[in-house]
Amino acid sequence: MDYGLQGKVAVITGGSRGIGRAAAKKFAAEGAHVYITYLSNRSEADRTISDIQSSGGSGQAVQMSLNDEQSIYRAFNQVKKERGRLDVLVNNAVFWGEEAAVEASANEAWFSVIDQTVKGTYMATKAAVPLMKQGGWGRLIHVSSSLVYAGKPNETANLTAKAALHGFSRTLAAELASDGIYSNVVIPELTLSEWVSHAFPQPMLEDYAQSFPTRRLGTPDDVANLIIYLGSTANSFVNGEEIRVTGGK
Repeated sequence: MDYGLQGKVAVITGGSRGIGRAAAKKFAAEGAHVYITYLSNRSEADRTISDIQSSGGSGQAVQMSLNDEQSIYRAFNQVKKERGRLDVLVNNAVFWGEEAAVEASANEAWFSVIDQTVKGTYMATKAAVPLMKQGGWGRLIHVSSSLVYAGKPNETANLTAKAALHGFSRTLAAELASDGIYSNVVIPELTLSEWVSHAFPQPMLEDYAQSFPTRRLGTPDDVANLIIYLGSTANSFVNGEEIRVTGGK
């Protein structure tokens, strides 16, 4: 499939690991210049860019904090100065707070999760949209979680923040379609990233995989395959959707 991404510019927040890394590699392989943002792990960000460049792609890493408005605008001003355009924004970075029952949650910690996920996504999108409007085309992809639908005890802050992305995206879809800009949400189940592989015992992951019709967990590449389609010219009419990547679970 020709994704029509040659010469386009993509920003993937949280692009140094997992789903973000897989998406960055796919966009670069299709000819897009990729900016990946990272918070503090420069070595992982550099590894992703090295992988992209060694495969003939073009990309660079930019430090950015979702909790720092100036940091966000510096990052997008760099894109504007260096490339003069922005075609795709993948809002993948997220701050996942500690689990706590709602009555035991510390207000400051709870609102910090909302600020970094919701406010950070809002500011990144706000910075990206004018550049997309200049080009008369753009794709916004927001990475959520299947736990928004399933629910999980002690995760009110994290799942409230993720759920907010759904309303945000649906409104953007209606607001920006006339400018050639589409907005969609991607909803993965537990994904077999490097972090998941190290955080959970292998027997537990194998047992959990049996609850999927596919009898396996999804991989970052599985999710990135949908992200690159939604972020491409091949996507000519999918807008305002929430699409699950769960292997049928």
